Amino acid sequence: MKLWQKIFLYTMVLVMLAVSVTSILLLKNSFELAMDQRKQAAYTEHEFLITNFKSMLLSERLRQNAIVLEKSQVAEYMESTFGAETVKNGIAFYDKNLEPVYQNREFSAEEELLNRVAESGESYLQMKGNALYILSKESLETNTYYFLTVSDLGSVISMHRDMLDSARTVSMACAVAIAVILLAAVKLLMLPLQKINAGTRAIAQGEYERRVSVKGKDEISELAFNMNRMAQAVEENIRALQDVAEDRKRFIDNLAHEMKTPLTSILGFSDLLLIRSDLSEEQRLEYAGIIKDEASRLRTLSGKLMEMITVGEANVEWQQEEMQQLFSEIAVSLGVIAKSHKLVFSCQSEKGKLWMDRELIKSLVYNLFDNAVKASREGGAIAIRGWFEKEVFFFTVTDEGIGIPKEEIEKITQAFYMVDKVRSRASGGAGLGLALCVEITRLHRGNLRIESAQGKGTTVTVRMKGGKGSEER
Repeated sequence: MKLWQKIFLYTMVLVMLAVSVTSILLLKNSFELAMDQRKQAAYTEHEFLITNFKSMLLSERLRQNAIVLEKSQVAEYMESTFGAETVKNGIAFYDKNLEPVYQNREFSAEEELLNRVAESGESYLQMKGNALYILSKESLETNTYYFLTVSDLGSVISMHRDMLDSARTVSMACAVAIAVILLAAVKLLMLPLQKINAGTRAIAQGEYERRVSVKGKDEISELAFNMNRMAQAVEENIRALQDVAEDRKRFIDNLAHEMKTPLTSILGFSDLLLIRSDLSEEQRLEYAGIIKDEASRLRTLSGKLMEMITVGEANVEWQQEEMQQLFSEIAVSLGVIAKSHKLVFSCQSEKGKLWMDRELIKSLVYNLFDNAVKASREGGAIAIRGWFEKEVFFFTVTDEGIGIPKEEIEKITQAFYMVDKVRSRASGGAGLGLALCVEITRLHRGNLRIESAQGKGTTVTVRMKGGKGSEER
């Protein structure tokens, strides 16, 4: 059973119960009130008849100039006074022995009622079928009589039954009307849920760009809004996974390509050395040099890959380092390389401490310096400068080399990407240096920005807040 059917069914049952119970209670109260009023009226009439009868009986005794009216005389007088055509109520007279004296129509009083009044002397009311029996003990002309009146309550009961029938009819009509209105209301209220359901089904089938229209500020609108947020998150995650998958495929393809070239050279020239015995010493040295260069390139490639894999792992050692001292050490190591390439080199930093992994930061600076050397011409300049802004450390690596085309800047941090593949391979590059730099910078809660102009040089700016040790101080 669907949700809208459950809501409709449960609500309909509750409404019907509420209407029925309310109608029954109202009719019950109305019937009880009518019965109480009718009983009160019957009792009042009973008392009125007794009072009038006593007065008329006294007048009759005086008229007949009798000391006491005989039992037969009383019966005759009652017949003339309370005959069937005279009053609408049933009337009966009993003597002190509960023997009938007069009765204007056929009915019988309960013996239990007669005995109760005889014992207590009080008036009693008793319902029997549609009739109300009222019996009281009275003294008339020094004699004791029991006066019984019978009132018909059939009209009240009949009216109650008619009202019940009418209530059932009205309840059924109301139920039908309420059912129609309720069905339309439930259908209308369920429309947003149906749209959400359709949207969810579409998203589950791969339409991640699908969104549910949001209107209003109720719970359903909030659900639709959250569904859209979920769909957006799913879409973003799917795109991210697709990007990761594409990057991984590109990475593997590039890795296979980068390894294939030197391996082919190594195998080819190794075969030549093994097969040909007529090679001159100069040729052997040339082939051996090629094999050595290609093997070195493979070693560099494997080293870079290992660094990328191990960056951020549990063996990272966080410690607080004095940056001016660290950059002085780096300047000594890199100064020799810069001199061998006939480059003007400077490396310095302000004083200040930063939580970091010493070896990773060195690798970061060495890779940026290596890229600058490869891009620089003989006689060019490379400058490394570091400084602090509050607790954030900045350093730049600036060269006066060939520069990078603007459209290539966004791509050069991808693994194996090389702007000039021929030049990069010739200098032993594999396109992994900047990708490694980005990872190290990210690990130190920072970012890397590249600014370059062709023919004028490149500036790489690194901004770092430091490693996790800075959060523990």
